[in-house]
Amino acid sequence: MKFNYKNSLFVLLVRLFTVYVVFMLCRLAFLYFNSDLIDPIQGKDVLSLLRGSLMFDTVSIIYINLLFIVMSLIPFHFRENKMYRKVMFWVFMVTNGLGLLINVADIFYYPFKQARIVLGDFFLLGEDAFVPLLADFVADYWYGFIFYFLLLVILYQSYKCSCEGKQEFLEKNETVTPKRYYIVNSGYFLVMMVVVVFFVRGATFSAASFPIGMNDAFLYTENPTHTSFMLSNPFCFIRTIGKSKEAKALKYFDDKIAENIYPTTHNPEILEAFDIDRKTNVMVIILESFGKAHIKSLSDQFKPGQETNTPFLDSLFQEGYLFTNGHQNGYRSVDALPAIWASIPTFKEHFLSMPNSVAPYYALPQCMNDMGYNTAFFHGAVKESMGFVSFGKNTGIKNFYSRGEYEQENGTADFDGKWGIWDHKFMPFVHKKLNKMSDTGKPFFATFFTLSSHHPYAIPPGLPKQFSEGTLPIHRAIKYSDYALGEFFKSIEKEPWYKNTLFIITADHSSGADNKKFKKAPFDYTIPIFFFKPGSTMKAKDDKIMQHIDIMPTLLGMMNYDKPYFAFGKDHFDKEAAKNHFVINFSNGAFNFITNDYYYLFNEKDVLLKSDYRKDPLGKHNLIKHITKADEEDINRFKAFIQEYYTHLNKRDYLPESEKKKGLAMVGLSKE
Repeated sequence: MKFNYKNSLFVLLVRLFTVYVVFMLCRLAFLYFNSDLIDPIQGKDVLSLLRGSLMFDTVSIIYINLLFIVMSLIPFHFRENKMYRKVMFWVFMVTNGLGLLINVADIFYYPFKQARIVLGDFFLLGEDAFVPLLADFVADYWYGFIFYFLLLVILYQSYKCSCEGKQEFLEKNETVTPKRYYIVNSGYFLVMMVVVVFFVRGATFSAASFPIGMNDAFLYTENPTHTSFMLSNPFCFIRTIGKSKEAKALKYFDDKIAENIYPTTHNPEILEAFDIDRKTNVMVIILESFGKAHIKSLSDQFKPGQETNTPFLDSLFQEGYLFTNGHQNGYRSVDALPAIWASIPTFKEHFLSMPNSVAPYYALPQCMNDMGYNTAFFHGAVKESMGFVSFGKNTGIKNFYSRGEYEQENGTADFDGKWGIWDHKFMPFVHKKLNKMSDTGKPFFATFFTLSSHHPYAIPPGLPKQFSEGTLPIHRAIKYSDYALGEFFKSIEKEPWYKNTLFIITADHSSGADNKKFKKAPFDYTIPIFFFKPGSTMKAKDDKIMQHIDIMPTLLGMMNYDKPYFAFGKDHFDKEAAKNHFVINFSNGAFNFITNDYYYLFNEKDVLLKSDYRKDPLGKHNLIKHITKADEEDINRFKAFIQEYYTHLNKRDYLPESEKKKGLAMVGLSKE
């Protein structure tokens, strides 16, 4: 019998090759649309990146098409059935269509997150704003959907043009006996299963190997922006399914050693005196998307004469204590409150999207309650938005004011159609409620999270002409929110409680940039952190590192809080604690560690990069060959931090030792 080149294995490989082609087209489109966020690819890097890209595409294609592969090669005659062939076709189109949809969406979502889409990003599906935002996304990136449908056409045509030779399926054909049919097709099936296992394990059969993961991208490059280029979706999405059930434990030391290197229970001491006490109101203002790159007084990248986006903030920053080297500890809005209220950062997955976040806390709001404060949270979205209210209740917030409360008093006309109430409409509502809180005679601890400076960057009716275009679409929205904040401060400065209030102003996260410096680590995650009390002598520009998780311990230190508390951050003004301090966040599949002198890139196993980020902001000079004893001590502290983080995550342990001993029972589920 002549060899049939249209046997089931050959046809399957042809169809899978077509999937390779469309995935590679997605990668080229990803590079084209995100070239300003990905470092240039040098000639020496091409082969390594190509190998890595093919590896991750192979695993993606296997994951997506595993059912189709089995259906194509299972050695039984019912494969000849016409209905069975139709089912096979739809399995192929639907599974690969969904995979391509995530891949194409990643091309245009990447600039917002600067990391590939993972399962945790789908928390937005539960938001009321998801449908209108999706409509805006389709309208803004309509050409992406045309590209997506063209890819589907390629898959469709390829599938229809490839078909199997009939003689393989006709049992009565004299050249193919039933015995030969089952032997040959069983051989095809077994060979393909071996290939599947081989590639899923990272192109190895080593007994020590594991299924290939996102972190393995660093096997092909040390550049984190190149790992994003290599990693394909749905690989990143599929590899994070089930990861939220329990965080991966990372262990570098004996548990006691790690705990000694980086303790999480703080026993505060009375330190530097500030002109605040336990009768001082505290208001935390979290500005949506106000990254340092957009703020002229914090960025050295504005051109001479370039218009500021934040005239109010620029002026206010002259009147208080400004941390000019501030960093976020997560990458989306949902990560800000755990970091600020509970001093818990987010790394690979959004902390609030993990079951590990359902636990007792003794966080900043509860500490403020203990000191006699009236606590409140203000956010112009619905109460269910991003789990903020649920988390706030668990951490000790007593009063919540959201879109529902606003519309009960003011009607529904001020809804922006996407996220919630326009900032300049919601802020007078906040003012009114703060007045009532002040009238109780108790000091207040209030957190206000703005929302209007968010995609689709709309401006309220009647105000568009007031705000000029900037160099990025977000700049008009930043100008509007800065204006709204200025009007808010103008109104509250007349209140008797104003001068007795410490304002802490920060951003939830950065949001892109119009220059190379703020698109690259460690500057891509930089934000303002500002402490301001009207009339206070507390004025300075502090260039030492500061981060979201440091806000809680720093504030408690300023207020001479005298009970033990849990925090991953440090009191910035505690000279002993801050002596070996560092900032930590996670992007592009690796940890970023920043000290006052250096930036380190750590992929859970090795330090891949050390750079003098102040002198070399673009990281062109890797100092990894010049690791000193001081560097090694810092690296051990980094590792201890990571080990402690995942230890506490997996134990759902966010309490100081004193509270654990008392068996504190707070709102939420038990650790079991």
